[in-house]
Amino acid sequence: MKTRRQFIQTTLAATAGFAASTGVSQEKSEWKSLFDGKTLNGWKKIPRLYARKTVGASKTPITGDELYEKSMEWHRKHSPQRALEHTGEWKVVDGAIEGGQEPAGSRLGGYLMSEETYGDFELEYEMRPDWQTDTGILVRQHPIGTVGFQILCDHRPHGGIGGIFTNGLGSYLAAPFVVDGDADENFKVKNFRQGKHNPQFRKVALKDAATFEGFREVWKVNEWNKFRVRCVGANPVITTWVNDLKIGTLETEKPGVPDYDSSMIQRLVGKRGHIGLEVHSNSPKKGWTQWERGAVSRWRNIRVREIV
Repeated sequence: MKTRRQFIQTTLAATAGFAASTGVSQEKSEWKSLFDGKTLNGWKKIPRLYARKTVGASKTPITGDELYEKSMEWHRKHSPQRALEHTGEWKVVDGAIEGGQEPAGSRLGGYLMSEETYGDFELEYEMRPDWQTDTGILVRQHPIGTVGFQILCDHRPHGGIGGIFTNGLGSYLAAPFVVDGDADENFKVKNFRQGKHNPQFRKVALKDAATFEGFREVWKVNEWNKFRVRCVGANPVITTWVNDLKIGTLETEKPGVPDYDSSMIQRLVGKRGHIGLEVHSNSPKKGWTQWERGAVSRWRNIRVREIV
């Protein structure tokens, strides 16, 4: 029979082993601000260049570095020079980062990407996007930009807010509800309501998913809203909150997509990545509902706390 001391030691060892195997840790660094409220120091502007179509449908393993080189090679041959150079318009207005297309209505998007990379972390930020914009924040973002896990803030018809889309990592949608509304003056929305899912992408369920009714109770229409993200693990477990309401959790190791190869996450982005603010390009199908002429999105109070 074990003594009380032996029992405690065994329990602590087991707990530590469990934490290591699941990526859970109690050690957190101090909060670090990613935006000083005055400048874009610590960020860099990059074009929004598609990566998926540049390497075709081949399932041959490819590393992150190879992806970057193949993508750039493809775009140099097939994309106009303005797409290679266009990074969007990013500026600081009234203590917030403001992102839009440049010039307005160019239909070309861009990213504002953190210079540093992050592995396991908690991230907090506030957003106030115009209606209609397709935006959000990417975590574990690849240097090419369009590869990573996007925390959605699709403030547009048929959009998802607080859900997750896997850019270039299987392209599946984990959004428990869809929003809709009608355009009002000055890029505002009226009659904000629940929408219908777009069948364009494969849809997977989030654990502990919120309902639209619960979300609508906390969402502040046409105002600032607070987002929180927790990203932990090699193939990360990602949990999101909006105004302290849990939207849900995605386990990227086994998301529930048939024939999904989660090893691509490590091949392409590894255990660390950038954090990126997004201005979307306009697709032919969605047109101006994806990014209205002259619309912008805004971010402020962006801070991160690493989990080690």
